[in-house]
Amino acid sequence: MALISCRECGEPVSTEAAACPHCGAPPQRRVPPPLPVKTPPVQQKEEIIYSDNMIAVTSTRVVIGGTTYALRNITSVKMAFSSPDFIGPVCVLLFGAFILFLTIIPWSPQNYQPVLGAIFGGGVIALGIMWMSKLKPKYHVDISSAAGEIHALTSRDQAYIQRIVQSVNEAIVGH
Repeated sequence: MALISCRECGEPVSTEAAACPHCGAPPQRRVPPPLPVKTPPVQQKEEIIYSDNMIAVTSTRVVIGGTTYALRNITSVKMAFSSPDFIGPVCVLLFGAFILFLTIIPWSPQNYQPVLGAIFGGGVIALGIMWMSKLKPKYHVDISSAAGEIHALTSRDQAYIQRIVQSVNEAIVGH
């Protein structure tokens, strides 16, 4: 039991008294100690791991084409690819083969000119072969998170996609 001064009359009063015995003033309530001030956590400085005109990979986020992905939400990243669509070139090749087949059959003996049909059919086949040789697979940066998996970036340059995937993996491991 401690004695404190009454806030009304100034006389000594027990800390356990229900009221001041001298003036009847209610007991003085103790002021709770101030709460400790929490210091904000030290923020990690953002380091740039990879950057070009379309992509930035830092130690806290990945920015691809204006879309920002928080690194803490990314669970994995991988390179995927999709094969080119060969339907168009195959149709052109079949059309050229059909034209060559038609030049073999003389439909009208007076107007039969197999050379022109063979040149046209061969040209169409050559066009189909050139088209097919230009087709390349598309490579993707696939980012997985709790929300699912998305193709974040697509390119025909495999080395470029590998660099980006490697940079994001480096950021995940370093984070």
